[in-house]
Amino acid sequence: MTAPDDIADPVDDDPYASATAVAVSASSIPGEFLVPDLVETFTTDHPEVVVDTVVTDSAGVFAALRDGSAEVGFAGAEPDGDDLDAEVVAADEIVLAVPRGHALDTSAPISVAQLAATPLVEREEGSGTRRSFTDALAARGTPLISDQEWVIRDTNEGVIEAVAAGEGVGVVSSWALERHARSDVRTARIEGDPIERCLYLVLRRDDTLGPAATTFVAHTREQAQV
Repeated sequence: MTAPDDIADPVDDDPYASATAVAVSASSIPGEFLVPDLVETFTTDHPEVVVDTVVTDSAGVFAALRDGSAEVGFAGAEPDGDDLDAEVVAADEIVLAVPRGHALDTSAPISVAQLAATPLVEREEGSGTRRSFTDALAARGTPLISDQEWVIRDTNEGVIEAVAAGEGVGVVSSWALERHARSDVRTARIEGDPIERCLYLVLRRDDTLGPAATTFVAHTREQAQV
């Protein structure tokens, strides 16, 4: 197959050089809300390319890039270490999901002290949402208590379902709460400025992408929402 004009010629020693597939690893929020739109618009213009996306958590994205199982990553947190580069391509707000009738189901903002008195429902420890939330509170000088009780769910929808079941107050992306809206769960915010976090395009530093991935990354940058 002849490479499209806007995709570079293959290089023999590059395992991705002749690929017409892009291996993408994305954490839950970009994987559910950002990447699908990028893939749809990209493959409309480049139907010869398949974008294979695996959704994990942010820690899983960094691991996939490092072990070579993904060329392109999307995460809700910046990577540790200097072997990966991250650039902002979108942003969202981290909010609280509160069950109707809960003690915190009020119109007033919720304090950290109030939050410490109830279990929190969240994704796993490698989640960018959880990391961004705890880091933001620590930066404000109001960190969560070290023995805060967490109920863990492996999907955003699962977090909201657990909140509706009365298992605690959820820490969620505003995108997720809007997508999975329920009449028995309401949106609340913690005291202070909104907790906003960036979503990142993550790539291996000093790595040469294959032609399909190069074109996909260029498309992502063109479509960046910030």
